Amino acid sequence: MQHTALPRYPVMVLILGALACLGPMSIDAYLPAFGAIGRDFRLPAEVVQLTLGMYMVAYAFMTLMHGTLSDSFGRRRVILTSLLVYAAGSVIAAIGLDFNWLLTGRVLQGLSAGAGMVVGQAIVNDCYEGATAQKTMSYIIMVFGVSPAFAPIIGGYVASHSGWRGIFVMLAILAALSAALCAWRLPETLPPARRQRFAVGVLLRNYGRVLKDRQFVAMAIAFGTLFAGFAFLIGAAPDFVTQVLRLPETAFAYLFIPLVVGMMSGSFLAARMASRWSASRMIGLAYAMMGLSCAINITYTALAEVPTVPWAVVPLGLFSFGLSIAIPSMTLRILRRIPELAGTAASVLGFIQMVFFSAVSGWFVPLVYGSALKLAVALGAGVVVSGVAWCVLGWLFREQEAAAPAAG
Repeated sequence: MQHTALPRYPVMVLILGALACLGPMSIDAYLPAFGAIGRDFRLPAEVVQLTLGMYMVAYAFMTLMHGTLSDSFGRRRVILTSLLVYAAGSVIAAIGLDFNWLLTGRVLQGLSAGAGMVVGQAIVNDCYEGATAQKTMSYIIMVFGVSPAFAPIIGGYVASHSGWRGIFVMLAILAALSAALCAWRLPETLPPARRQRFAVGVLLRNYGRVLKDRQFVAMAIAFGTLFAGFAFLIGAAPDFVTQVLRLPETAFAYLFIPLVVGMMSGSFLAARMASRWSASRMIGLAYAMMGLSCAINITYTALAEVPTVPWAVVPLGLFSFGLSIAIPSMTLRILRRIPELAGTAASVLGFIQMVFFSAVSGWFVPLVYGSALKLAVALGAGVVVSGVAWCVLGWLFREQEAAAPAAG
């Protein structure tokens, strides 16, 4: 399924993983600066939260377009253009003459940060198949998982020495370096003969074709619900670290290192088991791990008067372990529904995920502020709803497929 001369496999994984990191870096690196931003502009935490909410709305909206545009103009061109827009948004946010400038920069970042992950999924679909595709996705998630560990640590250090504006200067430099790497080593993986004509009618028909696949949409929504629960954890991280755990703004590593260790371990396991276990078995293991983590978390936070490290964060590391096992298998299973429109399908899938994530992280997160138990229950609710929905959908569609030949 390889259509062009690719760099060596580890280099390709590194490039795609680095591109996928840009989205979480845009969130995690500036979380330690929430307090400083509020003090600088004399705004409460609820208003500063808009910098995350607006970013996520823009991210979700443009996620719907990245893959579709790459189906028409090629993967490489869309990625390079997005990286340049991201760098510009980072510079505007760094200048930040007032809060509206910061919001404008964050919106530009949101409009461009998702291209790496969405188009990267389409590139995997272009170049690999079967167990190799699942292994590649797992390695990308593993590389992707490094950023949440180091981003808040680096962000906290930069903010303490150079102010919160220095974080956005750092992100601008990261985008510029990523653009240079892609210009140098990332090939075009979608030949012109396989591209879709760029026209409103064609785009609408492609979207319609994806959205008419009920199995695709239903599985995507179940997948999105899982991200809704995870969004509570990411969005509430500043409050959880500084108010619930009562740690300084430079101590985000206590939360994010367990998350990343879990994510990298789960991704490594998923990559190693890709050729041995079925996707269904991997997904079942993932939900079992996430369910166990939520049960432990709820029990501990209900009994503990004051949550403390490490007990308050170990269950969260187990959750990220399960989540990283789930993502590759669930993503590829959903995208295989419409392989000939991989870019458009990846866009719709990413859009559905980000709608859930942005709604929760931007507007509902304050509901769990100040309470480890509320956060644990919200995370668990996402796992339960998603897991039940995925199981029911699997049973329903198997029943339909079994009944179809008999009806015929």
